[in-house]
Amino acid sequence: MLGIHRWLRVGLLIILSSVLGACTSRIPEPPEPLELTQPITVDQPGQEVRFEFEANARNFDAGRTYALELELQRYGPVTNDEPDVGRLKVPFEVTPQQWGADVWKDVPTYDSYQAGVLNAGKSLPEWHASSEWRYISPHMGSAGHYLLSVVALPLQFNNRYRVQVRTVQTTPELQHYSARVRVHAARPVGK
Repeated sequence: MLGIHRWLRVGLLIILSSVLGACTSRIPEPPEPLELTQPITVDQPGQEVRFEFEANARNFDAGRTYALELELQRYGPVTNDEPDVGRLKVPFEVTPQQWGADVWKDVPTYDSYQAGVLNAGKSLPEWHASSEWRYISPHMGSAGHYLLSVVALPLQFNNRYRVQVRTVQTTPELQHYSARVRVHAARPVGK
């Protein structure tokens, strides 16, 4: 009788460890995750960066959302009279294109404000000056270091893309910040 109980306990431990292992397993990262960055001067209009890449087995995971984000880093200490970067309305012209049938085709994207308005059937806020512009929205950050969302990129496996990002207005509030535009797999929700 004691031998049976011992085997039942061993079996129970094996089952529990298998279940816990399955719960903690993660989606494996591609061998070379898509992570592209370029510096940009965001306080002046007409500044531009371009990315060209292919979404393939080495860098693409179909289960992830890919994003174009703006990373800001303050040069010096943050002062009390500075505006909150997360509340700034900074627009960009974003032109993502996909290669197909020997021609570049535009890929439609929306910033978080446009997506919310489209889903609710309302009009854009008054400050959203152009339907062609994509405005940053706060993602995370503090103490002079911020990561701001621009758009989600609807990428597909085995396709070639190019993305052009251009500043469209003067933003003096960002003159003390260095900035980088990033194309990468966005953080999973809740992480």
